[in-house]
Amino acid sequence: MSRRKWLAGALLSATGLCAAGERAFAQTDPVDYPTRQIELIAGYAAGGGMDVLARYFAERLGTLAGKPVIVVNKAGANGNLAAQEVAQARPDGYKLLWAATSTYASNQFLYKDLPFDARRDLKIVATATEYGFLLIVPTEGPATVEQLKKSLAGKAKAVYGASGSTTMAAAELFKSLARVKATYVAYKTSQDVMRDVSAGELDFGIVDATAALARARQGQLKPLGVTMKRRMNAAPEIPTLDEVGAKGYELNGWMAISAPAATPSAIVDRLNGWMQTIVGMNETKAFLATAVAEPFGVPRDQIPAFVDAQTEKWRKLIQDAGLTPQ
Repeated sequence: MSRRKWLAGALLSATGLCAAGERAFAQTDPVDYPTRQIELIAGYAAGGGMDVLARYFAERLGTLAGKPVIVVNKAGANGNLAAQEVAQARPDGYKLLWAATSTYASNQFLYKDLPFDARRDLKIVATATEYGFLLIVPTEGPATVEQLKKSLAGKAKAVYGASGSTTMAAAELFKSLARVKATYVAYKTSQDVMRDVSAGELDFGIVDATAALARARQGQLKPLGVTMKRRMNAAPEIPTLDEVGAKGYELNGWMAISAPAATPSAIVDRLNGWMQTIVGMNETKAFLATAVAEPFGVPRDQIPAFVDAQTEKWRKLIQDAGLTPQ
C-alpha cells in the first residue's frame, strides 16, 4: 500500500472514530455539566408572583445541579425580551428561560415581526406549574359577576386592565362568554393592573392568581372568579367563572423552563430529570399551594404534542376574540 493511500485510510478511520465519539457523547449525560453558574432569565419584574416561582425552582435546581442557578429579571414586551435573549444564546445549558404560556403558545399571534420563533428557537426542558387567572374588581365594587355585568352595562365607557397577551385574551374570552363590553387598557405588569383596580380606575382586571390572591386577602381588591375549570386548592371559596356567569369558561396558564433549541439532548435530559424531581417533591406541592399554583409535570416525550395543542387552543381563542397582531 502506498504511503498516500495509507494516510488517506488513516484519516478516514480517525474521522469515523471522531464522529462515533461525538454521537456517543451526545447520547450520554456530559459529565462536566454544569461546571459553573447557570442563569435563569425571567421576563417578569422582581418580587411578582412569577418571579417568586422562578426563584423557588432556581434554588432547588441549583441544589441538584451542584452549581448556583441565579434568576435574572428581564421584564418587558410580555416576556419577549427574555425569550429573545435565551433563543439567541449559546446552546450550552448555562442560560435558560423561565416563561409562561404566552411565550410558548400565544405571543406569536399577537405580535408582529418577533425576532425569534419560540417553537423553532426554544426547546422546553420541563413544565413546572399550572395556575389560573382571577377576575378582580375594586374592594367596594360589585360582589358578583352578575352585579359586574349590570354595572358595565350601565356605563358609557367601561375599561379593564391586563398586562400581556395571555391575560388580555383571558379577559376578551370573559367578555365574549359573559356578553359584556369594556375597552382594554394595556399595562406592563400585573402589579400595575392591581394598583389601578384597587384605586377604582379600572372596572375590572384579569391577573394571574399567584399575584392577586395575597392582595385580595389583604382587602386591597376583590376576586369574583377564577378562570380554571375547577376551583383552586389554595382558595376553594372563589368560584369558577363557568359557575358564575361565563358558561363554558376554561383557561389555565402554565410555566416552563426552556433552553436554546440546539442545546444537546444530554444536557436537556439532565435538566429535565432535575426538574421532574423538584416538581414531584412534597415540599414543592406545599410551596405552590401558598403561591396559588399547582405542580405540572408533562413527560418530556409528550411536551411537543402538548405545546402544539396549546398553540392551537390559543390561536383559536385569539382569533375568536378578534385580536390582531400589534
